[in-house]
Amino acid sequence: MNRILRSIVILLAVVAAAALILIYGFRLKTVTVEGNDRYSSDQISQDLRSSSLLSNTLFFAWRYRNATTSADAPYLTSIKAKILSPSSVKVTVTESRLVGRVQYNNQNVYFDENGIVLMITGEVREDVPLVTGVKMEKPVLYQKLTLDNASTLRTMLSITQLLIQEDFIPDSVTFDESGNMTVRFGGVAVRLGQDEYLEEKIANLVAIYPQISSESGTLNMEGFTGKNSSITFRRSSGETSEDETEGEVNPGQTLTGVGSDSTAVEQDGDNNQTAQEADGGEGAESTDDGSSPDQDGSAGEENTNQGDEENGNPDESSGSGVMAFDSNGTLHYDARIVNGQVVDSSGNPIAGCTVDENGNIKDAYWNVIDPDTGENITQ
Repeated sequence: MNRILRSIVILLAVVAAAALILIYGFRLKTVTVEGNDRYSSDQISQDLRSSSLLSNTLFFAWRYRNATTSADAPYLTSIKAKILSPSSVKVTVTESRLVGRVQYNNQNVYFDENGIVLMITGEVREDVPLVTGVKMEKPVLYQKLTLDNASTLRTMLSITQLLIQEDFIPDSVTFDESGNMTVRFGGVAVRLGQDEYLEEKIANLVAIYPQISSESGTLNMEGFTGKNSSITFRRSSGETSEDETEGEVNPGQTLTGVGSDSTAVEQDGDNNQTAQEADGGEGAESTDDGSSPDQDGSAGEENTNQGDEENGNPDESSGSGVMAFDSNGTLHYDARIVNGQVVDSSGNPIAGCTVDENGNIKDAYWNVIDPDTGENITQ
């Protein structure tokens, strides 16, 4: 009996010694933080050690071995801890991305892609677009913005994320009472209209803007759907001179959208000049009866397409393809369905794009696109 009792005492002593070593031998004293920008290392370290258990090096490293979030540090999207010594750890973090800011009581309220308030400060960050024209309740740090109109919040998050993704930061994004959006870059105001075809509008805006970046005026994209052949830019009055250089944007010029099949239509005063289709060639001229060879050629193309369908070649969608995003975020303008698969004009599969049960294209951003019209029919 004494031997058994002695064994129990020894076992308890070993357990107690191990517990003391775990508690006092691995007391966390130093947290080194990497990857932070907006938030200080001291703040992150303090927030991550919110409880007494997290003051233990082993438990801290286990808790944040590969965490995606922390309720005590909601401004972080990833946390990875590594033990450096019994009393120190290194933490590599990724901060949530700021996608926009609104102003409330002369303070800048910064929010992430989910609409969560991450900063309330007087600081102005030039890499974050300002959103105006929205009505909101008093913002609370680390809680979701509360706007009077829930649909406006969704639209605001969509437009700011798209602009951030394109690394195309405007001076401001303004909503009017009807929910129409206007994005301003210096002297250029871009009318985007309602929350429709936003991906197509932003993709085309990014491509077109270099042509007008030095100008002052209004770019009208309110009715743009991705199928339109032109986007109108009208220079502000009083800035047109007779000494305009070749290639400079003229007042009322209509620019060509990216992926469009048609060339631009330029307007100069009361005279309108329409450029010929690329298929018409350099020698395209009007015939004696006033008709254009391009028109005949277009009719011939339609007949050819119809003939292909009648001859049993329905695999490839008609037209020049539609717009769809792949899994890398690249916008394709030639997406089509061939043999039940979404491919580009060269027949290469477009990653992240599938065909749904209704025969529509579903892209990597979950947009549902009619393969015949290119219309976004996402519910």
